[in-house]
Amino acid sequence: MEAALGVFFICCMSVLSPFSGVDDGELRGCPPSPNCVSSQSMKYNFVHKVDPISYSTSKEVAYRRISEYFHQSENIYISEEKEGEYLRIIFFTKVFRFPDRVEVYFPEGKNEVQVRSQSILGLWDVFANRRRVNTFREILAKEES
Repeated sequence: MEAALGVFFICCMSVLSPFSGVDDGELRGCPPSPNCVSSQSMKYNFVHKVDPISYSTSKEVAYRRISEYFHQSENIYISEEKEGEYLRIIFFTKVFRFPDRVEVYFPEGKNEVQVRSQSILGLWDVFANRRRVNTFREILAKEES
């Protein structure tokens, strides 16, 4: 019983972590574990580094596309949304319902999206976070429809 409560509290602390969000125009960095990727990772940290996602449409169209994807997807909880600027989402894996935290930030004056994706539980994510970021890249690369 105590172990179950301990796991519950650890999950709650991870989901509601103060180590997320935008600070001075940048997403917070990744922890040392290899279960996180970030486009604003430390300069020489190749383990966590992914490129920001560029888009050729307007910021409003790009934000609408990614927001609609999140609102229409299953196993997703949108925990914070600042219209046109920032989204924090909790993805739940289909089988075991493990939570993953994703943050999408649209900096002002740039045609790019900064993204951070982290598995909250476990040490290694089997490249799930990199695949997720590539899905976002495909969504934003679509031609205007």
